[in-house]
Amino acid sequence: MKKWLCLVVSAAAALSIGSTALADAAPASSMEPSGDVAKMYRVKHEMKFDLQGKHAILDGKAITADRPILKGGRVYVPLRTLQQSGAADSVTWDAAKRQIHVLIHPELQPPFTNLTFQIGSGNVYLPDGSALGEKIPVPFLSSGKAYVPVRALSWLGMSVSTVKDTVTWNWSDKVIEVLKSEWETDQASDTFTMLYQKDMYIPQFMYSLGNGAWGGETGKVTDKDISMDGRMYNRMQFTVKLRPGPNPIMLTAVSAGSKVVTVKRKVTDSASIPVTLLEEGTGNIAFTSPSQGYIQAKPGEKIDVSGDILQHNDLFDKLTVSVERYQPSSKDSYRVYEVTKSFELPIKDQKFAGSFTLSEKGSYLIRVISPAYIPFPEHGPSMTQWAEFAVEVE
Repeated sequence: MKKWLCLVVSAAAALSIGSTALADAAPASSMEPSGDVAKMYRVKHEMKFDLQGKHAILDGKAITADRPILKGGRVYVPLRTLQQSGAADSVTWDAAKRQIHVLIHPELQPPFTNLTFQIGSGNVYLPDGSALGEKIPVPFLSSGKAYVPVRALSWLGMSVSTVKDTVTWNWSDKVIEVLKSEWETDQASDTFTMLYQKDMYIPQFMYSLGNGAWGGETGKVTDKDISMDGRMYNRMQFTVKLRPGPNPIMLTAVSAGSKVVTVKRKVTDSASIPVTLLEEGTGNIAFTSPSQGYIQAKPGEKIDVSGDILQHNDLFDKLTVSVERYQPSSKDSYRVYEVTKSFELPIKDQKFAGSFTLSEKGSYLIRVISPAYIPFPEHGPSMTQWAEFAVEVE
């Protein structure tokens, strides 16, 4: 399987995080696949309405819609029709600024999900207030409705055409429907599958590296031309290595956004789980404490971190320990771990030692970050992750 690394937030980008975060996990299990956990497909929509305002049809059904206007040889459409069509989540009017804010439905996967149009101005604005860069024919008001040139809708994921007196909008929702959001296993890895509509881009999965960073892998197609709900699907199979405790897995594709499912690895013998050494940590660090990679602790219980540095380097001055609690956010699917504390362990005579406590119950990922020693163009020496272990506070 091909691997890649996705650093989503700037904090993670400061670290050169290894792509083999779970390199020490046990080989893939022989368990049967967990089955289809998701289905990715496209829902096509079409809206037609005429310049006389006599007819409007949405997905084959007659509806009431404001008519477009032909002005200066250009077709202008009322923006609120976007909301009537279901393509936009909201269309709001700012009377003081004479602006219309459009928030398009994210499943369209448009070039821009949030745009602002200005009455009397050819500029279109992004959420940060900057202009898009390409001007459009000037939007205007008519009978209390805001009209924009029909070609501007392409930025919002709409394909628009005008033939004779009929304006046609085409768009599609790109859906990842989660069929199984959570499941458990006692194995060091798990194999599962998902269906994807065969004329869409193939899906991949990403696994969390902590602190907003994700690594990714592809899978393999195991079945083709599966007929279901009026569509043709292929089946993609993935195998993921697992940490003890919760493992958020992001299913994603170029054409369909992303959804997160969670695999929980149950551990019956914590002594059998070693501290995970990443590729960059192997040969550089050895741990005395903890002696295992999965710790079950009580609130306030002291957790020691100590060991030896195996290589001499004048830049090896300190380690950084990042303590991150598993706490997925419904608003930001990329951030599933929250940093609760971070502290440094000085390196002296090739040794390090320290401790910390956790007061709140939950699942924690403890990442051990190297000294800044890796040459990095323009920014000086950079840090990387050397090791990690999991803590469950019960």
